[in-house]
Amino acid sequence: MKNRIYNVIQTCFLMFSVCLGSCMSDTINLDPDKVQEEELEKDNLWGGYLTTMQRRVVPEDVNLFQRSEDLFGNMYSGYFAATQNWGGGANGTTYAISDEWKDAPFKSTFVEFLSSWNILRQKVDSTSVLFAVGEVVKVEAVHKATDMYGPLPYLKFGLTNPVPYDSQEEIYKSFFKELDHAIDILTKFDQASPNSKALAKFDLIFNSNIPNWIRFANSLKLRLAMRVSAVYPEAQEIAESAIAHQYGVIESNDGNPTVQTNPALSYTYHNPIHSISSSDGYEEDVMGATMDAYLNGFNDPRISVFFQPTMYGEYRGLRNGHKNGDVFKGNTGLSKPNILQGTPYVWMTAAEVYFLRAEGALKGWNMNGNAEDLYNAGIRASFLQHGVKGVESYLASTKTPAKYPGFRSSPSAPAPSNITVAWSEDSEVEQLEQIITQKWIAMYPLGQEAWSEFRRTGYPKLYEIVNNESGGVISSSMQIRRVPFPNSEYQGNKEEVEKAITLLGGPDNGATRLWWDVENK
Repeated sequence: MKNRIYNVIQTCFLMFSVCLGSCMSDTINLDPDKVQEEELEKDNLWGGYLTTMQRRVVPEDVNLFQRSEDLFGNMYSGYFAATQNWGGGANGTTYAISDEWKDAPFKSTFVEFLSSWNILRQKVDSTSVLFAVGEVVKVEAVHKATDMYGPLPYLKFGLTNPVPYDSQEEIYKSFFKELDHAIDILTKFDQASPNSKALAKFDLIFNSNIPNWIRFANSLKLRLAMRVSAVYPEAQEIAESAIAHQYGVIESNDGNPTVQTNPALSYTYHNPIHSISSSDGYEEDVMGATMDAYLNGFNDPRISVFFQPTMYGEYRGLRNGHKNGDVFKGNTGLSKPNILQGTPYVWMTAAEVYFLRAEGALKGWNMNGNAEDLYNAGIRASFLQHGVKGVESYLASTKTPAKYPGFRSSPSAPAPSNITVAWSEDSEVEQLEQIITQKWIAMYPLGQEAWSEFRRTGYPKLYEIVNNESGGVISSSMQIRRVPFPNSEYQGNKEEVEKAITLLGGPDNGATRLWWDVENK
């Protein structure tokens, strides 16, 4: 059987090949310092694909979002717990992942997202601002997928049939090259045409603010460099280059890349988490027990921004991994996410970037600040982002996480950690736990990123699932490390996906660690 993903791309290509003709036959100016109006007009023919890509980094479709993002990252990170027990308790929340769930993130990335990129990259010049922004958006989307599966059919996607898989190391090397290329193009473009609105008709994220795109690209470089810092010797140099770049990284919340309603582009955003969690939706997400323990224990004022109080005026969560018969849907004793239909979705926050820099400083990297100051700056940025007061008293707090009191068949558990918010002078190990724990709080509800950081660092300390249905494959204490390759690839790209298992370095199951997930933290 031919690779179904490749066939999707070929179909899309044929649909638009007729349009290529005269509009792409003119000589293209390859000097990015000189922006010609006719080139921007050419890009306008294809700019709609950038809009589509931006809308699909995080799926808008509620069901696809739930299966590709929510039931993996949001659960495995400890942010949420599921109120349902799909499959009689044998589902991804109990480490028994169905074929449908395995397929969803792959479909989201390769069918829904990359099909648009494959058309865009064939239609516009690789030195154009449209191409460069598309590269940044592509890395933002695909890095989530490789951090779920590991090896992917990425570098030759849309170019060959069948599509071979690449190791995660090769994929990350490509990410860094792509980001450097995009940053170079965008920097030259902005210097030649400051305040340009070249992408205003298509850019849902920054309304064609090119400096913001450069800072986001540098911040993404920093995120990915930190992700591979235990296995990639060049990580420090890459991270430091992002900080040293003339445009720098995100330092204020007005630079946070955000998907939100944009009347100028006739776009209305509906946050899928609202549909999954609200009483007028599925009612299938509630506060996770780990969030319950940390936010209540720290007396964190962001708790009322993140979650709704129960009917008793408390904030209470649930552990994941329910057995058959344990259904908590609609229970008013549990806190739902405080996410409305129009709540924007943020890809990366200034707070996260400060915490990345704090960790880098802890490693001895040049992050333009010391670890303690950058840690405090991250907390301040998060409080500002959510309009919460009391940051100075919070920074001085010596409160520790609370024990989880339990809820019905969701058993109680001791406090997951004894760290404080106030910066520790005891050890770098404790300081790292503080940095990652506060970053975890600040990144809410970016569950996929939070799960990746938990696997990389072991922090924050998360509660284990209650019921493990993996048949002994996945350790409850180690917790799940990856999503197995999709069944659709075994059916449509069997030879290549079987080769990918050798790149993975272990069996194709949820216990095998990814390239950057080293065992001894």
